[in-house]
Amino acid sequence: MWGRSGVFVAATLVVAACIDLSTDPDEIVAIEFTDLPWPSVVAGDTLRDALGAAAPLVARLFDGDGDEVSGPVEFLPQKATIRIIGGNFLVANDTATGSVGIIASAAGIQSVARPIDVVAAPDSMAASGTITPLAWVVPDDPGLNTSQPLGVRVFSTGGATPKGVGSWIVRFTLEAGGRQIVESDTTQIFLVGETGRPSYADTTDTQGAASRRVRLRVLPGSVPPDSAVITVRALYRGVPLVGSPVKLVLPLRPG
Repeated sequence: MWGRSGVFVAATLVVAACIDLSTDPDEIVAIEFTDLPWPSVVAGDTLRDALGAAAPLVARLFDGDGDEVSGPVEFLPQKATIRIIGGNFLVANDTATGSVGIIASAAGIQSVARPIDVVAAPDSMAASGTITPLAWVVPDDPGLNTSQPLGVRVFSTGGATPKGVGSWIVRFTLEAGGRQIVESDTTQIFLVGETGRPSYADTTDTQGAASRRVRLRVLPGSVPPDSAVITVRALYRGVPLVGSPVKLVLPLRPG
């Protein structure tokens, strides 16, 4: 899933997106530009969080002792395609596209730039690709007992032709054997990303595509379910896209 975070280590302040310029304990010496609430902003709209609410930019300031302090912070877009209103709310111009960086600045110091993509408004989602049944084997083999990608695409249909919307978070849930699988449960069946690690969310690529795979762990004496149902959801402004949720059914059978 998407996210970047800072780290504070002992007497040395090591913070993501931060630059240390002094050791005077009475001065602001570091600034942390905290994670953006979403990896993209829609052209003509305000940056929003996962629930669709307008979300402010946030930065934290630290003194030479590593203590957090208060103070005015300015957010500086690196391109005119976005602007800051109300001090800390990011708004994209109506015709804006592409990636742009934002810098947090305070007391004469600046963070490194955090990138954000300006995208067209997503309005629909549909299944993408074909579903290949998972033919599992015994003994368990992670390479063979992991499905092909199960995917969807997120679209914007406001223009002359539909186009994929990138940098949009899509969430997945999994059902098997008549029950919904808790995300922390990796006992028998769960969803994974491309690296094979458990994952129930993906960020769309430049074509609007997102996917997860099903990992079936075949244990001695266990009977795997005969299918898995993957439900995919995406929202904009807190409202499901047209076509969301998408249900994908993966057959599971002995190989």
